[in-house]
Order: sequence, then C-alpha cells, then structure tokens
Amino acid sequence: MDILNQILLQSSLMFFWGGSIVGILVGAAMLLKPEQLMRLNQQVSRWVCTEKIAAQLDCRRRIEPFVYRHHRLIGAAILIGAVFVLHTFLFRYNLRVISTLIPENYWWLSDALVTMLLIGGVLAALVGGIVLTKPSLLRDIETSANRWICTEHVSSWINSKHHFIERFFFRYHRFFGALIMTASLYVLVALRYYLSYGAGGWGNL
Repeated sequence: MDILNQILLQSSLMFFWGGSIVGILVGAAMLLKPEQLMRLNQQVSRWVCTEKIAAQLDCRRRIEPFVYRHHRLIGAAILIGAVFVLHTFLFRYNLRVISTLIPENYWWLSDALVTMLLIGGVLAALVGGIVLTKPSLLRDIETSANRWICTEHVSSWINSKHHFIERFFFRYHRFFGALIMTASLYVLVALRYYLSYGAGGWGNL
C-alpha cells in the first residue's frame, strides 16, 4: 500500500511539475507574443451547445400520480426511515462518545444537529403515516406548495458565448503573464526540489 501511495504521489507531483512548465510557456507567450497566443486560443476553443439538454431539464415532471398509486409502499418506507432515525437518536445515541469527537466549544453544534434530526424525524413519521393511510389529506398542501420555477433566462445566459474573461486577460496580458510565470517558476522549483531530495527537503522550504 505504501508503494502504491508513493507511486501516486510521485505521479501527481510529476503532473504538476509538467503543468508548471506549460504555465511558464503560457506566461512567456502572454508577455512576448500575446497576439499569437490569442489566435491559438481561438483555434483550440470549441463551442458546446447545451440547448437540448437545458430544454429537457426545464420542463415539468409530475411524480404525484406515481406517489398516489404506490402510496402504501412509499408511506411505509418513509415511516420506517423516520422511526429508525428517532429510535437511533432517542435510545442509541451515546452523547459521551460523540462529545469526545467534537471540541468543547462546538458541543452546541451537535445538540442543534440532533434536535433538527429529531424534529425532522417526527415530521417525516407524520407525513409517512398520512401517505400510508390517507394521502388525499396532503393534496391541498401539495397544491399550495408546488411552484414552477422557470430557468429559461438563466439557461439562455449560460448557453451563450462569453468572451469578457479572455478580453480581460489579454487586455492586461503583461500583468497576468508575469503572474503566471512567477507562480509557475515557484511551483517548478519547489517540486523539483522535492522530487530531488524527498519529503525531508520539502520541510525545509
């Protein structure tokens, strides 16, 4: 297992080391020849249209007929899950064991979480019992609670070309080129030092 972890670690470091070399080349191109880099970016860029996927997602799907058709099975499943949660946190919840895993200043967080789970379990048991015995009682609540949220405007904005990021980068190409080169050089030197001297050398950085 240690050999496998070592191989994965070395492979990851080599991958990032190679990425730092690419970063140095990109930074140098942004400093010296930004026009050629912009043309290369335009050549390799590909537009992926998600209009068909968005149209399939942005439509109503009614699951109520399935729920009412199989209300006994669904209600029983909800009720069993709620009873299991309530039984676990009421009779099998060991506060001492949990408190040893949480810092003293954050004990209130575990209490709040348990309280929320208990309240949720009670509500789930109530809903499960209604669905199991008489699901028609939930139709008025269901009708008033159902809201259709159309995402057409959001999806149309996402499914359009945005060039402002590229224009911003190439407008300040000297700054971003120097920044990318500096960061890539640091990663290159740091990883090369680590690959040469191992974990002991890494601690001396």
